[in-house]
Amino acid sequence: LAAAEEGAGGARPSSDRALRSIWGTIAAERREGFERVLFRAARGNTISKFSYVPHTVREVNNSGQVEDIEKVGFLILFSGSVLQDKVGKICQSMDAHRFDIPEGKREREQLMAELKEHAAEHKQVTESAQRRQAAVLGPFSTRLGAYERWALREKSIHATMNLLNTVISNRTVLAEAWLPTDCIPAVQAALQRACAKAGAETPSVLHQLKPYSTPPTLIRTNKLTEAFQGLNDAYGTPRYLELNPGIFYPVTYSFLFGVMFGDIGHGTLMLFGALGLIAVEKQWEGKKLNEIIAPAFYGRYVLLLMSLFSIYCGGVYNECFGIALLPWSYYALDCPEEGGPCGATPIAPPAFGVDPVWSIAENKLGFANSFKMKISIILGVSQMCFGLACKTANCLYFKKWKDLLFENIPEYIFLLSIFGYLCVLIVYKWCTDWVGLGLPAPALLDTLLGMLLEFGSPIPAENVLYQGQATVQTILVIVAVLAVPMMLFPKPLLLRAEHKDGYQPMEMENKDDEEGGSSHGGHSGAEFDFSECMIHQSIHTIEFVLGAVSNTASYLRLWALSLAHAGLSEVFWERVMLNVLEMETHPVLHALAMFAGFAIWASMTFGVLMVMETLSACLHDIRLHWVEFQNKFYGGDGVVFTPLNFAAILAAYVEAESELLSAKKIAD
Repeated sequence: LAAAEEGAGGARPSSDRALRSIWGTIAAERREGFERVLFRAARGNTISKFSYVPHTVREVNNSGQVEDIEKVGFLILFSGSVLQDKVGKICQSMDAHRFDIPEGKREREQLMAELKEHAAEHKQVTESAQRRQAAVLGPFSTRLGAYERWALREKSIHATMNLLNTVISNRTVLAEAWLPTDCIPAVQAALQRACAKAGAETPSVLHQLKPYSTPPTLIRTNKLTEAFQGLNDAYGTPRYLELNPGIFYPVTYSFLFGVMFGDIGHGTLMLFGALGLIAVEKQWEGKKLNEIIAPAFYGRYVLLLMSLFSIYCGGVYNECFGIALLPWSYYALDCPEEGGPCGATPIAPPAFGVDPVWSIAENKLGFANSFKMKISIILGVSQMCFGLACKTANCLYFKKWKDLLFENIPEYIFLLSIFGYLCVLIVYKWCTDWVGLGLPAPALLDTLLGMLLEFGSPIPAENVLYQGQATVQTILVIVAVLAVPMMLFPKPLLLRAEHKDGYQPMEMENKDDEEGGSSHGGHSGAEFDFSECMIHQSIHTIEFVLGAVSNTASYLRLWALSLAHAGLSEVFWERVMLNVLEMETHPVLHALAMFAGFAIWASMTFGVLMVMETLSACLHDIRLHWVEFQNKFYGGDGVVFTPLNFAAILAAYVEAESELLSAKKIAD
């Protein structure tokens, strides 16, 4: 072996029988193929050794690009010049890199010593460069964040200034921008400070122009209204100066949620959760949170108001985890000693909420069904009327008299003649003592259907609520029917009369247009199409008439979700906790059963009622606002006012950097 080692060489052997060697590196992914080809070509007459751990080597590929390649080192031992030629060709075809190793052992040891010396010198130079780099760039690295913010600010400023126009030999800059009117004094003061600081001879002038296009919409919010406004903006941004329905969301959205989720116990649990999120507001604000926690933290004040209204509505329903909680009652129970149904004697009306005696009544479900269904209809019609009132405010503000007289007022008439009358009948039926009169309470559904489908026919005696009911209902149906053509025809006909020449007048966008006129043979405006206007008005009329029925029925989801919530609460309590509490067994086993039963009841309450029911009620609540309420007046096609905001630019940059780092980690 010593003799073979002494006589081994990289390329020039002393004899054909001498042991020859080839040293080199090859890509790790080609190692197995290289080894198989080598074995087959040499017919097993070579000895090959490879390094166990691959090393990353940076090389330039054939296209001139630098890339990192994992390579392994190899040593091939053989004898004979024929095998040397074959192995050399194989290495060349497999892109293996060969090293020129001296023949003798002494030469190799001398080369190794030189390489170690060069490596030590390179290490010393590298460490010296790193110390110099740290000394020069160390102070700069502490201010890197400030420099990044400065660069982003200057970049955004220059990007904005590139949008400006230069006039008068590039010495004057003209900028047209949207600006909130209450910020004009602050901008003027800032311009004066800038001119004084720059030593400008000519002062900057701020002149308010008449807008030739619709301005963007700026909505200022606070911590309480931000999330509610976000719910509204998800539907659409308000038009400029249009009534913003987001200002009503803190009350209307929270209250309708409370109607569907009304329960004192569940509302209290939600209240504790909202207060907990508000308590950590300063610590969590501005930080990146979990994708499940982040929406809840953003809507912490939404949860707060929803929980308060849930507690209130739960008090009205007299429900706490499915149990009647409030102690007062309108009735005194009289239960016979021999058993059987108990009698109830009226005493005094309860101070607040539903009488707890209904929780043990045989017709409990029928009472809750009737009460919540009628409440849902009253709330739905009230909110739709409020939507029409918002449309009235828009019409008065923008002076759209045709929309007010021939759309808005007929809509009031149609809605109130039918469904407003239904709400009056509900209240009248509640206020009448039918038992004292000895009469059966009329069915209001039959009354409404008979009013519409049996027009002019006598009302059956069992459906009569008051004297003159037939006459009143006949008049209301006639008025509702007449309101439909009032919505359909007058507005298109008036617009046609205003545009006898076939063109719709409109303001010119600039002075040149006013002086030179426009197309269409000198007519100033866009072409008016009566058929298109008539089709648009027909669609609006049909949509409102059919929507008045469907939207009212849609509010019955308040009734359905409230009954479902109360039913699930009662089932969880009676089938889990109540059965465990009534068990008769050994005290230890009873305690274990109570612990297990409470765990099951708590998990089902949290998972089904506090999570799934909450999400369901929120989605239904959004639907009622977007479709049933806002379609009465809300356009939602405005443009958001987006000013130059350095904080927003920096936040977007930081978020993009974090996403890029996350993507790199995933790729690695």
